[in-house]
Amino acid sequence: MKKRIETLDEFIKKLYESGGAFDNIRPINQEEAKKVFEYVQKNIFPILGLEGEGIDTAVVGSFGKKFKDQTSGDIDIAISVDKVASENNCSVNDVFSVVDSLISKAGYNTKPMKGFNQVCIAVAIPGTNDYAQVDLMLSTSLEWSKFMYYSPDFTKAESKYKGLYRNLLLMSIISEMNKEIVKRTEDDEIEEYKQFVIRLNKGVYSVAKSFMGKRGNLVKTAKLLKDQDRFIADTPEEVVRLAFGKNTVPKDVMTFESIWALINSNDFVHKHKIKDILEKYKHYLVTSKVPFPTEVVEEFPNIFK
Repeated sequence: MKKRIETLDEFIKKLYESGGAFDNIRPINQEEAKKVFEYVQKNIFPILGLEGEGIDTAVVGSFGKKFKDQTSGDIDIAISVDKVASENNCSVNDVFSVVDSLISKAGYNTKPMKGFNQVCIAVAIPGTNDYAQVDLMLSTSLEWSKFMYYSPDFTKAESKYKGLYRNLLLMSIISEMNKEIVKRTEDDEIEEYKQFVIRLNKGVYSVAKSFMGKRGNLVKTAKLLKDQDRFIADTPEEVVRLAFGKNTVPKDVMTFESIWALINSNDFVHKHKIKDILEKYKHYLVTSKVPFPTEVVEEFPNIFK
């Protein structure tokens, strides 16, 4: 069976829908989140042969970065695919099913989400009769996962906006910076185009998409031409250089505000594409059903109406 390739809109929808895999869970406060994570480290990581945080796993998202009275819908943890494969004598391609099988056999309620390469687990909240959701995200590079799923530390006022805003802006830049029309119809309508895309759990790829339908007519939504996929980069350093040039490093682009300052500078390497980038950003924000950042509305009211 061919592996399904998700659209970016699908990734956006899933990535920011917190705690929705089970019916019997609830949001958890930060003290509860800490206890749940400690439980996972002690009881679930060993099932998979994992040592823990900073070695072969990495907590991503907003865990540990919220005030005590704030809640979290789930806890997201990236786990090393290579380590699980090594410890369980299986191939990298089998890790997903192995993770789900081992945790299920240990008595936990799981929900495998193959399309998003993660296994969701219902974990009892210590000291209560309730459950919290923990998402184990299979990662081929923990550094990449920490970069792409980064959330600002709200206890230190690192940003006014959650990580969603930063990630969607970065995706918009990568998507539009070298987008190219490669084929038009006789009526001069776009038939096929190429662009870069960020696949959140893999890296940056060059892809081709076609509007030509099976009946020889143009369709509304472009179809991915899977045979033309080409890997570009999967390290934070490489991706940041693509998006902002050689003088920018990953630590310079960890919040919406920092990226916004860069793309509005005179030195932004893709300044000629700014309109396309912002229109794509608007599309992603609307898809995610979140308000527009104040800054974009004030500076580009003609786009963010």
